[in-house]
Amino acid sequence: MISNYIKIVIRNFSRQKFHSLINITGLTVGLTTALLIILFIVDEFSYDSFHKHADDIYRVHLNARISGQEMNSCFTSAPLAGGFVREIPEIEDACRIAVWSDIGVQYEDRAYTENKILLADSNYFDFFSFRLIQGDPKKVLKEPNTVILTESAANKYFGYKGQGDNTPIGRMLYIGTEKDLYTVTGITEDPPSNSHFHYSIILSMESWEYSRSPVWPSNQLNTYVMLSEQSDWQAVQEKFPDLVKKYIGPLVSQILGISFEEFLEQGGGYGYYLQPLLDIHLNPKTTQELEPAGNIKTIYILASIVILIIVIACINFMNLSTATFTRRAKEVGVRKTIGAANQKLVFQFLSEAVFLTVVSMILAIIITTVILPQFNFLSGKQLSAGILYTLPYLAGMLLLTIVVGLLSGSYPAFYLTSFKPIEVMRGQIKAGIKSGNTRSILVVFQFIISIVLIICSLLIYNQLNFIKNTDLGFNKENLLVINNANTLGTDKMAFKEDILQMPDIVSASFTNLAPPGGDYSDIFIPKGGDNQEHGFNYLIVDEDFLETMELTLTDGRFFSHDFPTDSSAVIINESTARLVGWNQPVGEQLQTLWGEENEDVRQVIGVVKDFNFQSLKKEITSLVIFSGSEGNFLIVRLTPGEFNQKINLLETRWKSFAHSAPFDYSFIEDDFNAHFGREEQLGKIFLVFTCLAIFIACLGLFGLATFTSEQRTKEIGIRKTQGASSNAIIKLLSKEYLKLVSVAFIVSVPISYYMISWWLKNFAYKTNIGILSFLIGGLAAVIITLLTISYQSVKAASKNPVESLRYE
Repeated sequence: MISNYIKIVIRNFSRQKFHSLINITGLTVGLTTALLIILFIVDEFSYDSFHKHADDIYRVHLNARISGQEMNSCFTSAPLAGGFVREIPEIEDACRIAVWSDIGVQYEDRAYTENKILLADSNYFDFFSFRLIQGDPKKVLKEPNTVILTESAANKYFGYKGQGDNTPIGRMLYIGTEKDLYTVTGITEDPPSNSHFHYSIILSMESWEYSRSPVWPSNQLNTYVMLSEQSDWQAVQEKFPDLVKKYIGPLVSQILGISFEEFLEQGGGYGYYLQPLLDIHLNPKTTQELEPAGNIKTIYILASIVILIIVIACINFMNLSTATFTRRAKEVGVRKTIGAANQKLVFQFLSEAVFLTVVSMILAIIITTVILPQFNFLSGKQLSAGILYTLPYLAGMLLLTIVVGLLSGSYPAFYLTSFKPIEVMRGQIKAGIKSGNTRSILVVFQFIISIVLIICSLLIYNQLNFIKNTDLGFNKENLLVINNANTLGTDKMAFKEDILQMPDIVSASFTNLAPPGGDYSDIFIPKGGDNQEHGFNYLIVDEDFLETMELTLTDGRFFSHDFPTDSSAVIINESTARLVGWNQPVGEQLQTLWGEENEDVRQVIGVVKDFNFQSLKKEITSLVIFSGSEGNFLIVRLTPGEFNQKINLLETRWKSFAHSAPFDYSFIEDDFNAHFGREEQLGKIFLVFTCLAIFIACLGLFGLATFTSEQRTKEIGIRKTQGASSNAIIKLLSKEYLKLVSVAFIVSVPISYYMISWWLKNFAYKTNIGILSFLIGGLAAVIITLLTISYQSVKAASKNPVESLRYE
């Protein structure tokens, strides 16, 4: 029986090559899209799952509220790890890590700037399942000034290729501005792509003096804890307030002069909470992540696209199958006349659908394998096609094939077997009102999906374009930042003075943070303001920062060499002045707390207009600017025009001062754009799959046009004999589709609005959701519809009316 069904399927395929190819094309494109997105989604969910104790590891987060300002950070203090292990029995162990950026590393004449150097406690390899290739995991990070290299770093500095006789173990590296000597004690594999943090080098935490700090409110590293099996992590969190009261409470009393209970009663807050390791990538709780995180909303969006495209492909199959119903109906009539049961006929049609889906899935797997490198480039992933041939994926693809095949074939199967044999044999069958309505509803649904995708693609593009052109409060163009200026040591000022003699250098300024960086914050009490403690971000810059960044000074003056007392002065932004209630900030005073000098009081000498010194995902926050030239970054404003020659000249001057240290630079404009790399990737992916969805929908529309023109052949012939022109016939046929598009457009507008509003919640600065994008989406759908149906409409209108009247 099965072999007979296969023969029938092959026979029908050869008889209706055109429609079968369209069906296979639509299903293949839909399934290819599904496979690519599923690979992407599975990879996103796989982050950090390779760690042996992944289910028991949690990261500690800080959540504080000071004077109504919320502070949420994944950075915690050095003594917290030890305190948690001592005080909470369910916490078996804790591991601290920190990431240093733009650090100079040198071995003989090989010198590089490493963008990601990890510092880790000695139990690092007990916590995380990164494979240590050489070295004792219990000892490699135990002593100060010890370093572990990844395989790629070992190859870069020592030419290591895995040979035992070329091991860098025991060799020395110069690291940092002071060129401290570190001994190589181990080699580890490069972190996989699905890790929420990456690095090229690991330093022992004991090498960092801060790691031994006893100060709880000084937060500069990440703390991970491992809970005992069967421990309830939420119950563990409930024990944190007692530790906060024990270790933070006395400091609050000492600094603020009130008890910790009074601090809480006045609306203050200071506490910790846990985040499961497996949630870090897709559910970031802070903008201070070690690396750009994923977004669960992106997963929901892509999963929705998969479902919608599969549904569109299935609808295509239904419409194209019913478009040829008159030919198949006669086949059904003959089979019913000779005794075939409805169940067997239904099974036959379902078998055909599954068979075509199997062919489509095979083609989809081949296409996915071929185009995966291009998809990786588009999505920024490192996906491997080999995973498609593993047992779980093969089983999943088989299940998907069966589901899609049955879904696609269900309506045509039951529709085609519903005719009475005698009506079929007499040629009396017609498309019923019910079936016509069903097909129209299916096509409207396709239009809704297509229009929603078009509108959302336009609005995503508008948002990304809006962000790129948002006024940052400073001129980001032509700004180059040297990221490792600290490697110049005592020659920093000499280098700056030297490059300022170059005609292509407008100005330059040292700073501790180059936009769009993270943040440094401290606690301040405004004297003469609200006299409440505030958590403010701060920058340390030299006297040329205002000119270099082209900031706007709204009150007072900026730092100047002419005023030696500026070393004890500060400049604030407008947000700070508003928050503390200063109408005339110049001359007011700020007292710093929890800094190096608890009684440090500084006078405000100027106010600058608010500017974005962080990511545009965050609103502008209060800022205090200190005077100083010890910053690690040198921001250089270049003259407009071609940059290559200017960069080459800068690098030449750099080498004369920095010697072996690499010239590590970037453009601030590019750095801002890079902060939205994932959003841009989503936008590109969304656009590509929107085009594919439209393509598949057009196939379905073409099927309905074929069906309609076939059913109305005699009507068209009569109209033409009565004098109707070809243009009138084309308008008549197009009118029905335009009605369907209009209905779909009305339904798609609120859906699109809701979806894009939901997505825009990720941004602090949002574009206006104007009506133009919706109108363009609707117009695009109309144009696509007319282009798709034009062939069948023209064909039907051009047909000889005599032949049309002989139809049926």
